[in-house]
Amino acid sequence: MAPTSPGKFKVFSQISQPDPMVCGKSHRVRVIQLPTPWATPARWILAVLAWLVVMSVGSATAVALDPVGLGRSWTASATPVTARIGALFTGGVSNGHFCTASVVDSPGGDVIISAAHCLTGSPANTVFIPGYRDGHEPYGAWPVLHTVEDPNWTANTDPDYDVAFAVLGSLHGKEIQQVVGGNTLAVNKSPSQLITLTGYPESSNAPITCSNYSASFSPTQMRITCANYTDGTSGSPWVIPGKRGSGTVIGVIGGFEQGGYTPDVSYSVYFGGGVQGLYQQAVTMVR
Repeated sequence: MAPTSPGKFKVFSQISQPDPMVCGKSHRVRVIQLPTPWATPARWILAVLAWLVVMSVGSATAVALDPVGLGRSWTASATPVTARIGALFTGGVSNGHFCTASVVDSPGGDVIISAAHCLTGSPANTVFIPGYRDGHEPYGAWPVLHTVEDPNWTANTDPDYDVAFAVLGSLHGKEIQQVVGGNTLAVNKSPSQLITLTGYPESSNAPITCSNYSASFSPTQMRITCANYTDGTSGSPWVIPGKRGSGTVIGVIGGFEQGGYTPDVSYSVYFGGGVQGLYQQAVTMVR
């Protein structure tokens, strides 16, 4: 099952004025009409002052949004920690992966988390392949049986509710958490955290990872800057690393701009009580 709309993707636009037909974060060029050389000195001075104000505001905004700079990404090593993270496929590895998901600790050991735009609707023949790498299924392909998403996403695709859980079937008599472990879900955490972000770009056969500080983007959204998170990385977990390989997930790539329209900036829904409620629905669901 492919998502109803693309996962994390790029939009580039070079326009001087806001265009209502262009959504998401686009590259906009500010254009100020400077007077001709025969304009009055007063107009010329005013125009230059206006230009300086615009440039200073733009620079201040950039600094405020990127307090720690762009995080470097690299190919993630195959470890017990990255084994909890995998790619979503339609049918199997021969059809290509379209999103990322990860295992969360649950009483039944059968729950994963991703973006709602990755899991929305009927699971059909969607499978989750943890630790996927170079066409191989080191821990098997796990069928998605049920999905749980917020009604606000179902009805309106509201970006403030772009997170979902899925319940997996067992494989060879075991639940997925018995095989790869799971991260702990946390809600109502500070949005400013040192995060490890791991996901599968659609064009890659191995996951990439990055560590950087997250920040609040709005009361309902978080933001992080990590390089090269393109199509396919929607659903990538925002994990606070713990001791002895443990991890706490506080977000997933999604939300605003369905996770970000440029590869170096990613967003997540802020995890509050609503996400906790979805988790409770997932863990009590009968397969």
